[in-house]
Amino acid sequence: MFLAIIFAPFYEWYAHKFILHKELTTQDGWIKKFQIKLHHGHHAEPDNISLQFAPSLAIVSLFVQTYIFYSFLCLSFLNALVPIFSTFLYYLFYEWVHLAHHSKQYKPITSIGRNLKEAHMQHHFHNENYNWGITNLLADYFLKTFKTSKEIPKSLTTKTISGYTKDLHH
Repeated sequence: MFLAIIFAPFYEWYAHKFILHKELTTQDGWIKKFQIKLHHGHHAEPDNISLQFAPSLAIVSLFVQTYIFYSFLCLSFLNALVPIFSTFLYYLFYEWVHLAHHSKQYKPITSIGRNLKEAHMQHHFHNENYNWGITNLLADYFLKTFKTSKEIPKSLTTKTISGYTKDLHH
C-alpha cells in the first residue's frame, strides 16, 4: 500500500513537468484538443472548473499503465490490486487538493496547506517552471524546484504554456 505514497510525489512532479507541460503538437486534431483539455487550457483559464480535472481517457490510461507496472513489480496481477486501489485513493485525494488550491473560498487551516496552495498559485500566476507538486512539495524540495516569488522572476508565459493561447481552441 505504501508504493503509491512513496512514488506519488515524484510521479506528480514528473507528470506535471514532462507530460502536462509538454509542447503542444503542431497539427490540429484530437491530440491537440486532448493536450489542451489535459492541462494547457487549465493554465490559460485556471479558474475554469471544467479545465481542472483530467479527461476520462487520461485517467483510464493512467490506471491501466499503473496497474501493469504494479503487476510486474508485485509479480502478480492479483497482488497489484492493493497498490492500484491505493493509487486510486491517492488520485481522489490529488483531485480534491487541486480543486481546493483553485477554490477562492477555501482557506487552508494548516501551514502545510497554506504553503501548498501558495506554491501552486505561484506556479499558475508567477512562474510555471517551478512548484510542480500538487499534494505535497517533497519532490520540489528534493529536485530543487520549490521557489518563492522572491527567488525567481515573473514569467510572461504562465497562462500560455508551450505557446498555447485561449483563442486557439475556440
